[in-house]
Amino acid sequence: MSLFCLGFGNDVDYSFLDVMSKQNKGLARRIYEASDAALQLQGFYDEVSSPLLLEVDLQYPDNAVDYVTTSHFPQLFNGSEIVVAGRLTDDNLDNFLVEVIGQGLDEKFNVQGQAIILDWNVMYPDETYIFGDFTERLWAYLTIQQLLEKSKTGASDEKANATAKALEMSLQYSFVTPLTSMVVTKPGTGDEPDSPLIADKLTEEQRQQAERLRPMGMLTPAVASQQYARGYIAPHPVYLVDGDPHFIIELPERNDSLCFNINNVPGTIFNLVRDRESGVFVNGQIIGDKKIPPNGKINTYFWRFGIVHQTLGVRLQVTTQDISVLQDGKEVKLLWTDTASLKGPNVDVLVTKDRSLTVTLKDSVKFVILLHKVWKKHPYHRDYLGFYTLDTHLLSPSLHGLLGQFYHGIEYEVTDIRPGESPEKPDATMFTKGQQLNVTRGWQRDFRKDIKDGKNVPCWFIHSNGSGLIDGAPTDYIVSGLFTTV
Repeated sequence: MSLFCLGFGNDVDYSFLDVMSKQNKGLARRIYEASDAALQLQGFYDEVSSPLLLEVDLQYPDNAVDYVTTSHFPQLFNGSEIVVAGRLTDDNLDNFLVEVIGQGLDEKFNVQGQAIILDWNVMYPDETYIFGDFTERLWAYLTIQQLLEKSKTGASDEKANATAKALEMSLQYSFVTPLTSMVVTKPGTGDEPDSPLIADKLTEEQRQQAERLRPMGMLTPAVASQQYARGYIAPHPVYLVDGDPHFIIELPERNDSLCFNINNVPGTIFNLVRDRESGVFVNGQIIGDKKIPPNGKINTYFWRFGIVHQTLGVRLQVTTQDISVLQDGKEVKLLWTDTASLKGPNVDVLVTKDRSLTVTLKDSVKFVILLHKVWKKHPYHRDYLGFYTLDTHLLSPSLHGLLGQFYHGIEYEVTDIRPGESPEKPDATMFTKGQQLNVTRGWQRDFRKDIKDGKNVPCWFIHSNGSGLIDGAPTDYIVSGLFTTV
């Protein structure tokens, strides 16, 4: 018997339903919250209500083909199709027989025939497939999809091998899969450098999370599923520290942000992310102005970050001069003065010249570090770095740090909005973590899209080094070294 699964809404464990149905000759479908459930159910019923054949096998002559994609199918439904691809061991197709075997409603189905040979250039004389050999890429696409399925349902060693092979083929044939990303470079204009956009193909679990985080009215789920296929990226929370140093916690599900500053003496190293369960740690060191400005206030900025993934054996040091990547005892040094990329089994690094660094840790988290260059002869200021965290959902619930403690959200309520010292910056009362705080509406800058001027982000500013919003005191986050993991 076949088992078909339906998952309603965004909180269902869809991956479990998907694996369970595929292990039982069925399929799973997710019913989206914001779309008509009756229409979706009708579409699902139309898809599976008319099985024509069961246990369908496509058989080819021995030693005539190899590297064949799946040739056994539990069902053939009315309106569906079956595609099998493989490589011919030789080009002799004069006696290439194909046999199709299946079980009909009342009797077995069996048909044999001579393969029909079609020449692409004859079929489509005026069209050219721009990505190379179409049939080879079709074979690669089907093989990658089947490897990805095996990476979910196979034994532990099969999962690892299937994942590695799927990644290898995705890179070889330039397919965007959950294991790879598409980098689109927008040409710069004038003094602006080229800016890369990284588009990921989301898994069903990531789509669910994106649906939960999407503001109402942005996209209907039906439209969203089409947009994802084109590389659409739903808004995810972004957690960042940039400037002097300004911390911003973006909360797109509330269309709001929280912000605070952390001040200390130059040379201090702060822990930003600490996830002992997954082995991810990020520490940053601040630096001060070259000398005391006329106003007497020394600005501090982050100029050096240490990123560690203990489980994967990865360590990165990022400074305003260069980037060092250490993995499996081998160290690679990259310079900000060059655009470069580095792909490894556990970490991918992309450097955009004099602009940004993107670090993607395998099955973990993605960081973006921005380089802010200051005029070398500036009497006070120095080059500094901004740190942005993306894709935090794979980190454990126990993570902490100045930024990490907010990765899984924060509950708060703002009331009693009233005039502040500046007309454009009202004050308010915030209730969070059992405390009552006085906060001020203001702006901080997000430099991801505009490295020079940044984009103003309205936020509720928490005074006194984030007191009452962060757990404990700022000094609790001071560590002894850039790669301290305790």
